[in-house]
Amino acid sequence: MGAMVAMPVGSDSLTRAEAACNAMARLLAVAGHDLKQPLQIALLAIERAVSDGVAPRAAARLGLASDALVRLGRELDDLARTSQAGGAPPRLGLVPLDPLLTAVAAEWQPYAEAVGVRLRVRGSGACVESEAAMLATILRNLVGNAVKYAGRGGRVVVGCRRRAGRIAIEVHDDGPGIPPERLAGIFEAFDRAGRRDGAGLGLGLHIVRQTAQSLGHPVVVQSRCGRGSIFGVTVDAARRELASFG
Repeated sequence: MGAMVAMPVGSDSLTRAEAACNAMARLLAVAGHDLKQPLQIALLAIERAVSDGVAPRAAARLGLASDALVRLGRELDDLARTSQAGGAPPRLGLVPLDPLLTAVAAEWQPYAEAVGVRLRVRGSGACVESEAAMLATILRNLVGNAVKYAGRGGRVVVGCRRRAGRIAIEVHDDGPGIPPERLAGIFEAFDRAGRRDGAGLGLGLHIVRQTAQSLGHPVVVQSRCGRGSIFGVTVDAARRELASFG
C-alpha cells in the first residue's frame, strides 16, 4: 500500500503557516488588478502578432504562451479568493460534472501535449452539490499539478467514483510519487514536494486546500514512490442523483 493522507475539513494540522499565507493572499487581493494589467497587455500583444501573420510554428508557440498567461491570471484570481476565507459561505448548487471536467481538461491539454504527457478524462453524467467556479479551481490545480509531475511520457487520468451518496473526483498520475515524509506538508504554501526544477511556486495545492475547506469538500491524497499519486476531492451527490439510486 502507498502512503495516504486525508485532508479533513477544519483539521488543525492543516493550518500551519496559514497566517503568512493569508497575508500574502490579502496583498494579492488588493494588488490583483495591477498584477493582471501586464498580463492583459501581453495577451493583447500576442493576439495582434498572430493576426498580423506569423509562421505556423511560431503561432503554435505563441498560443502556448497565451494559454499560460490565461492560467496565470486565473491563479491570481484564485489566490485573491483565498484571502476572503471567513466571509459569506459559498452558495452551493447543482453542478454537472461532465462539462466541468471537459473544460478543465481542455485548459491543460495544450500544455500536456507540449510536455509529452497523455491527459485523459473519463466522462461522468453525475451532478454534485457544489459551487461551480470554486470546484473548477480545485480540479484545475489538481490536474495541472498532475501534468507537471507526471513527466514526459507520463499519463494523467481524471475520473469519478460513487461512494455512499457521495462522488469522489480523482486525478491519477504515474509520476515519481511523493516521499512519505513529505506527504503531510504538501498542502502548505510554497511546498513543492522537494522539487527544484522551477515548476511553480508550490501554491496550487495550498489553493486546493483553502478552497476545499470553504466548500466543505474533503481532499485525500495517496502516493507511492515510483508508482505515482492519486489526488481526490469528495463531493455530495446532487439530490436527484441520490433519488435515482434510492
